[in-house]
Amino acid sequence: MRPMLSLHDVTLSYHSLSGETKAVSHLSFSVEEGEFVTIVGPSGCGKSSILSMLAGLIPPSSGSLSVNGNIGYMLQKDHLLEWRTIRRNAQLGLELQGKLTPENIAFVDHMLDQYGLGDFKDRFPSELSGGMRQRAALIRTLAVRPDILLLDEPFSALDYQTRLSVADEIGTIIRKEGKTALLVSHDISEAISLSDRVIVLSGRPARLKKIHTISLSVENRTPMKAREAPEFREYFNQIWKELDVHVA
Repeated sequence: MRPMLSLHDVTLSYHSLSGETKAVSHLSFSVEEGEFVTIVGPSGCGKSSILSMLAGLIPPSSGSLSVNGNIGYMLQKDHLLEWRTIRRNAQLGLELQGKLTPENIAFVDHMLDQYGLGDFKDRFPSELSGGMRQRAALIRTLAVRPDILLLDEPFSALDYQTRLSVADEIGTIIRKEGKTALLVSHDISEAISLSDRVIVLSGRPARLKKIHTISLSVENRTPMKAREAPEFREYFNQIWKELDVHVA
């Protein structure tokens, strides 16, 4: 079976009048169907650039990558349109793709009901909490039925308590919907709690340092339950030591 996402010996350089800046260097990894994988690394190491390459927004300078399925991209901000209701925001991707059929409208309404926004579908984004807005943004992304989700720090704008709750909710939704997901995060705890594997990158230019397969002894695992596993702290300490963020 082919991986849903793969990079082979990928290098990415940005060019400007002042010269060349290498963002990613000879990077290779893959993501299998149904996996939730998180990329962690120091700030500015090129994590978001990797998602941009996979989404087809920028080409690699060298190497190859493949994407075997339709992509949904969830950004740091929810980018809900303030003049549209939550229901109409959730339908936006379908509308832009010319797929606003009765069947797809019913699918959106079902997800809004299933994930706690049914009573708010006629409200406007300004009337919702940050966590509810992120749920609406995820439903908008899922509405076009992507095979793969690219998640660029979608919880980073939230306060800490809301971030824990929303990461738990969204991680659970993604698992329930059976999606393949690749998340970029600065938060080691978040990465461990959500993921099947965690990819650790070096400082810029991003190189692969290590891939951790996350195995936690908890039943009916959810992101919140994962944080209670006895192995959680061991993974955290290992990944923290591998990050290039330490001052000598």
